[in-house]
Amino acid sequence: MTSPSLSRGEGFGPLSYARSRLYLGISGVGTAVLAATCLLVFDIPQAGFATTEGLSVGRALFGVGIFFAMVQALFFLFDLLGGALVVRRKDHAPFWLTLWMRGVAVQWVVWMLTAGALMTTARSAGPLATVGVFVGIQLLLAQLRGPLARLIAPLRAHVAPPVFAQAAEMSGIDARRLQVVDTSDEGFVGGWSGILPRTLVVPRRWELLPVEALAAQLARWQAVAASGAHVRGVLGAIGWNTLGFVLVQQLADSTPATAEGLVTLMAGMTLWAFVGVLLLPTPSRAAVYAADQAAAAKVGAAAVQSSIERLDRWQDDEPTRSPTIERIFHPVPARANRLQRLSRAETGGLRPVHAHHLARHALWLGWGALTPLSRAVHCNVGRTALWAMLPGD
Repeated sequence: MTSPSLSRGEGFGPLSYARSRLYLGISGVGTAVLAATCLLVFDIPQAGFATTEGLSVGRALFGVGIFFAMVQALFFLFDLLGGALVVRRKDHAPFWLTLWMRGVAVQWVVWMLTAGALMTTARSAGPLATVGVFVGIQLLLAQLRGPLARLIAPLRAHVAPPVFAQAAEMSGIDARRLQVVDTSDEGFVGGWSGILPRTLVVPRRWELLPVEALAAQLARWQAVAASGAHVRGVLGAIGWNTLGFVLVQQLADSTPATAEGLVTLMAGMTLWAFVGVLLLPTPSRAAVYAADQAAAAKVGAAAVQSSIERLDRWQDDEPTRSPTIERIFHPVPARANRLQRLSRAETGGLRPVHAHHLARHALWLGWGALTPLSRAVHCNVGRTALWAMLPGD
């Protein structure tokens, strides 16, 4: 068993646990944005990488692969702090390092496969086909989200405890759709695996919840699937990333047909992902509120309230936030805001305008855009179990 949870703020000086992770995430994201800006402003890709298609794909990708490895090393300190120190449930350092190396190795392979696919297509079929391949990569990552999450981190499949069947019946979801996994990271909440919601990955730790609170969480996921909000979140994220993919190439006058173009693409898409970090949380919060209302209509507001309170304590444990902090950094509203909205007894639930976890999906699918920003944000920095299935509501 891992060590018990620390009380909020314990071990992090005058800062709360949530604020410590927020500042760490700001530092990591800021470093990524600064590095990407320097790459573009000082024309480093043009100076350090081949700018023509004369270099073979293999030789071009060799240099790009070394650069990708250097990018991984750049974030090691942030990952170490976020995965081994500024966490409640600490692993021994050698064990954490093993997990980290596994996670970055998978990301490096995804980047290399993406780079190879984009370069080959850009050279042989042109820009339009390259956009099509980029969209296909995003769709593939979205479809394989569950299997890749288990490849990135040791998410061990587990027989569903009886309480899950009871909660599934209360929530109206088919218990056979649940895939229970065991992980030591208490922030793991799982989610739908795939574009069309068929398999719901849930943490074994949720068996500690009262059955009503567990039913509320399952009711939320069921409502998200039935309303189409999950699909809209995935497709909206793909659309956002694809828009950035096209704009970066146009503004930088580059193409992924060259090594220079791939490095430029990584830098530009990192800046585009940062814009998404600022803009996409707002529609994401709206979907969270709507999912709360939909679950309350199914299992009752008291059960949803219990679920919100307990799961938030396993994640940020931050009851309130300033409006500015929440607006910029948090796609999931603060606990107090969710409870206040829930107490209004509003009706309506999820509607066609809601795209659930839009901001989270855009970050995960950013792996196919060659940007490291998805694992630098405060909610999952250094915690490989959360890199594909980021913490949520």
